[in-house]
Amino acid sequence: MSKVKTNNLLTPAQAAKDLGISVATLRKYSLIVEKTTANSKYFERNSQNNRLYTQKNIDDFKEMVKLSHGPKMTLETSAAQIYPAADAKESTDTKQNDEIAGLQETVAKLESANKKRELTIKELQQELNDAQKSKEQLQIELDTLKQQAKEKVENNDTQKDENIKERVNEKVNDDKKGHWWNKFMN
Repeated sequence: MSKVKTNNLLTPAQAAKDLGISVATLRKYSLIVEKTTANSKYFERNSQNNRLYTQKNIDDFKEMVKLSHGPKMTLETSAAQIYPAADAKESTDTKQNDEIAGLQETVAKLESANKKRELTIKELQQELNDAQKSKEQLQIELDTLKQQAKEKVENNDTQKDENIKERVNEKVNDDKKGHWWNKFMN
């Protein structure tokens, strides 16, 4: 491997030498940073998949080690202080994604409920139309029955009138004939 890569990237051996630690310790620091940032590709890598480091990475490692010597501090907590933007961004992105997913789920439920309501409205409108048609048919049948009843009543009245006329005629004819004894009396 060459000592210096393009863009001033340092190999793990060079970065470890600069920090005064072993390559294994540098790997441990790198894993802590990747875990804190939730980004396994935080550091650039070469074709053999070895991490490459910038001078800023080296400075951040020095600060992380310095902070870890404070009371109740670990490398993880000090890394969280140095790399909060990535952690906060990931946390914010996760929260936003969760909120978006929740909103999408709510929208889907509302759309489903709306479709059900639309179907119910259509069904009710159809039932109303059917009821109106049925009402119209019943009205027609009622009008027909009324007409038939009126005709029957008129027929009955006509028949009664005819019966009465026949009886009256019979009576009149009977009166004209007179009684049997009237023949002898005249």
